Amino acid sequence: MRGMDDDGHSANAAKRRRGRTATACIECQRRKKKCDRQWPCNHCQDRRIAHLCDFAAAAATNTSSAPGHDSVPLPDAASAVHALGYVNSDMFTSVMSPQRSTDNERALELPPPVLQATRALPPRPYTDILVQNFFDKVNYHYGILHQPSFMAAYTTWWSQRRETRYSRSISGVAMACLLLRICANSAQFLSSDAKSQLESDLGDSADSISSLYHAAAEVLSDFLPAGSGGLVNAQQLFLGATWLKAEAEFAKAWHELASCVRQAQEIGIHLDDLPDGMTVFERDLRRRLWCAAYTWDKFMAATFHRPPIIPPGDAVQPPSQSLDSSPTNPEIPSATAAKTLENQLSRHLAQTEPSANSYIEMMTFTEKWMNSLPPVFRINGPDTRWDLECPRLAFQRLQLHSVGYMTQLLLLRPQVMSKADVTSVARLQTERPHSIHRAVDVSLKAMAVSKEFFDLCFPQEAKYFMVSFCPFDNAALLCSLLLHDTGRDNVPRRLEIAAAIGTALHIAHRLRGLTKMSDVTSSILTSLVSHLSFQPMEKEILDEAVRFGEAHAAGVGTGQMEPVGTDRQPPDGIDFNLSDASMTVGDGFQEIDLGILDGLWDWQSLQLGFVGDSLGL
Repeated sequence: MRGMDDDGHSANAAKRRRGRTATACIECQRRKKKCDRQWPCNHCQDRRIAHLCDFAAAAATNTSSAPGHDSVPLPDAASAVHALGYVNSDMFTSVMSPQRSTDNERALELPPPVLQATRALPPRPYTDILVQNFFDKVNYHYGILHQPSFMAAYTTWWSQRRETRYSRSISGVAMACLLLRICANSAQFLSSDAKSQLESDLGDSADSISSLYHAAAEVLSDFLPAGSGGLVNAQQLFLGATWLKAEAEFAKAWHELASCVRQAQEIGIHLDDLPDGMTVFERDLRRRLWCAAYTWDKFMAATFHRPPIIPPGDAVQPPSQSLDSSPTNPEIPSATAAKTLENQLSRHLAQTEPSANSYIEMMTFTEKWMNSLPPVFRINGPDTRWDLECPRLAFQRLQLHSVGYMTQLLLLRPQVMSKADVTSVARLQTERPHSIHRAVDVSLKAMAVSKEFFDLCFPQEAKYFMVSFCPFDNAALLCSLLLHDTGRDNVPRRLEIAAAIGTALHIAHRLRGLTKMSDVTSSILTSLVSHLSFQPMEKEILDEAVRFGEAHAAGVGTGQMEPVGTDRQPPDGIDFNLSDASMTVGDGFQEIDLGILDGLWDWQSLQLGFVGDSLGL
C-alpha cells in the first residue's frame, strides 16, 4: 500500500530544503534503528507510532529554540494583515506568516455559558466509553481522525483540564469542543448494552445525552474566533455537520460543512503545502479532513442541488494509505482507503466539463471505478476474509457500492425523466427505452445493496444517512417509472420492481422511531404506492416484501417471482397493511408533506406533475 503515497520521499525533500540528506527519523535516531527513510518509516509503523515519525524535528530543535508550531509568535504586522482578512496575499508576502500564534495558548475570560459548556462532558469512565465507541463504530464513516495520535491528545487533555491557563485557552476550548462532538456523534451509534449502561448511569436517554453534548459543543464553537483553533477547530465543525446529518437536519448540516471548509481554508489546508514547522504527519491529518469534506460537498451538490462549497480546481492530494495500514497484514486497506476511493470518483465527476457526451463519459467512468475497486471492496465476489477481524470493511464495502449505484442513478435520472420537446422526440424514442432498462437494472442492484446495508447497520448504525435515504430515493424513482408507464409496456421486470419498492417500505417502517428521516420517507413512499396500479401477483409480491423485507425470486433478472408465503412472522412484529395506509393519503401529489426533505430532495425530477403522459414514449 506504500506505493499509493505521494509522501514516500517527503523525508528527503524536507532535508533538501535544509541542504542535507535525510538519514533517519527522530524515533529511529533515538532508538538507534536503521530507518528506511519513507514516511511513515518501517519501524514507526511496526510499533504503531506512525504519527511520531518525523524527519524534521531534530533539525528544527537544533536551529531554533522556539516552541511548537501552535505557539510561534506572530509578528505585529502579520497580525494586522490577518485581522484585515487577507490570506496568503502576494501584496503582503514580506510580513505574512502562518496563523500560528501564542493567542492559542493565552488564557481567556470565558463567559458563564461557555465555562458551563466546557464542563458538560461526563466523568472520565463514561467519556472513555463514548470515545472508544466512536472509534469502533463511527470514525470510519468519514475517517477524519487518527486514533493513536488523538488518544495521546485525549490523555493530555484530561491531565491538563484543571489548569486554568490550558482549559481557558483557545487550544483547550477547541479540544473540549472536539471531545463533545465525538461524544455527541458516538451517542447516536451505541450498541444496546452501552446504551443501557449510559442511560442508567447518566439518568437520561441516549438521544437526550447526544443532543446535550451537541448543544454544549455549539456554545464552544460559537465562542471560538474565526480562524482560531487550527485543525482541531475544523475537525469539530466537521463532526458538528455529521451529527446534524444523522439527525436529518440537512440544511443545517450543509451550513456547518461550509463553516468547516472556511476554517480549513483559513488555516491553509486547501493549499496542501508543507511550511516550516509542520510535519508530514500533520499535513496528512489535514488531508484526511479535506478529503472527507470535498467528497461530502460534491455529494450534496449532486444529490440535493446545492451550490458547491469548494471551488473547482482543488488539487489537495489524498491522505496517506500507509499511516493506518495493518503492520501484520498489508492486504487490509487502511481506514481512509474507502473515503479516498469515493473522493476519486467525486473529483472526476466534478471536473468533467459539461458537453453532449459528458453523461456517457461519466457513466463509463463510474462503471470502471466500480469494477476496479480493491478485492475487499469488489462488487462481485468480494474478499471477505478479514471482515471479522476488521468489522469496518463490511460497512465500507457497502458504502462504496451504494455510492457507485446511486451515482449511476443520478446520471440516468435526467435521461429517463426529462420532458420531450419537438427536436428531441426522435432521439428520446430510440434512446429512452434503453435508458429505462438500464435504470431499472441499476436500481434493482442498488436496492439489493440497500437491504444488505440495512441488515448490517440495524439498529446500532441506523442513523447513518445512506441506510434510510438510498432505499427511499431508489424506490421513489421506481414508483415514478411505473406511474409514467400507463401502457405497461415500457418498464421491464415489474415483479422485481414491486419487490424492491416493498423492501424500501419495509426498511422505512422498521426505521420509524429510530431516525427522523424515516418518519417522512415512509409517508412519502406510502403515498406514491397508493397511486400505483398493480396486478394481483405484483400486489402480492409487494405486500410480502413490505412485511418481510424480501420476496422469493425463482431466477433474479427474469421477472419470474413468487410470494414468500404466509408461514413466517414479520420481524419485530411488523404488520403493516398498505390497504389501510393508502386510505389516509390524499388524492393529489401536491398534498404530500416532504417535511425535512422539503427544498432538498429532488422531487421535481420525478416529473410527477406529468403522470399519465408516459414520458413522451
